[in-house]
Amino acid sequence: MPLRFLRRACLAVLLACLLTLSGCVGGHDIENCLFVLAMAIDPAPDGNLIVTVKALSGSQGGSSSAGGGSAGTGEASGGEDSSGTNGPGNGTAGSSLEQEEPGYIVLSATAPSCLRALGLLSATTPRTVNLSQLREIVINRTLAETDATLSILREIHSMFRANGDAIVVVTPDDAGDFIRQQRAILGLRLSKYLEVLFDQYEALDILPPHANLSAVISAMESSTIDATAVYAAGNDFDSTLVLPGTSDTDRLPGHLPRTAPSPNEFMGTALFDGPRMTGVLTGEETGSLRLMMGKAKRTSVIIGGAQYKVSTRTKVSRRLNPADGALEVSIRMSLSLIAGEQTQNAGEIAAQIETSAVNTLRRLQAASCDAVGFGRLAVMSSLDIPAWEARDWQSTYDQADVRVTVDVRIL
Repeated sequence: MPLRFLRRACLAVLLACLLTLSGCVGGHDIENCLFVLAMAIDPAPDGNLIVTVKALSGSQGGSSSAGGGSAGTGEASGGEDSSGTNGPGNGTAGSSLEQEEPGYIVLSATAPSCLRALGLLSATTPRTVNLSQLREIVINRTLAETDATLSILREIHSMFRANGDAIVVVTPDDAGDFIRQQRAILGLRLSKYLEVLFDQYEALDILPPHANLSAVISAMESSTIDATAVYAAGNDFDSTLVLPGTSDTDRLPGHLPRTAPSPNEFMGTALFDGPRMTGVLTGEETGSLRLMMGKAKRTSVIIGGAQYKVSTRTKVSRRLNPADGALEVSIRMSLSLIAGEQTQNAGEIAAQIETSAVNTLRRLQAASCDAVGFGRLAVMSSLDIPAWEARDWQSTYDQADVRVTVDVRIL
């Protein structure tokens, strides 16, 4: 009897709790949400921002009514095959809606801050902006080269349920146009396509590690490591230049001699010193960066016209030379020939990798970007915080000597 009474009492408590709940606490019904998949931020006159989002319309038919009407003032986005309503504005706040492809809509708003722009989009469409499905944040390079980058990313991250794993991308193009021309291909929906795209290119070591929103903000706020983001650009398919005697990925996006269903190219790294972008790395240099960070994923490499498989786990160590403070990296790797004809011995291959790594480290120093994380080694040798601050690590890092040793075995 006591056990039966206890069960009934527990059931009564649970039923009482259910009656006090109305759906998900603090949440939103799916039908009331505008699920954003990609977001773009461009500079606007008078210190304003143009925020463009690509979101699910909720209708495969692509009718503009699926995403809601648009009644706002300010700057129009004017996308390809777009339709929307825009009234005259004063240039400080405005919104517009564009219908470009079935299942998706593009909306934009102009405001003094990212939060106000997103709030304006929520106020002018019958949906609440929801960033839980956000996969990509694209920032115009001109804006990324200012101190505003960190505050923009913080605003996005602070929004309710914002996806901290969204990838941060910098482009020299108009960021809004960049996401407008982005299409899901190969039978994938856009959200899945972006996931596959970033995973595939990261596996090829042509995108930097730790380029997601949470990691970028953390690195920008740190005094011992600097942030990196993905570098991307559109390609108008007029680039026919083939670079002889060098890697096909030793260039920046937008200049690849290829055609593809999507004109957007993701390859290389945007380098930051604190919150400000200060330089770029090519796809090949990004591979060297990942190798020195111990984050290389490539299972095969092409060297001297031959393809090699990375046979065992590559071992990487980093240190600051206690005698002269030089930045030192040691790499040990084993390769086996899988295609082509070997024209270089192990020593020549090792020397080629060393040269690439040294050049990449010097590019990082020129940009005052400690993406490898030597600052984390330096701070451990400081007795306390005042000693660390007195060390002036940034100047020390920029002027330090660079040494890379590579040991290659051909199996």
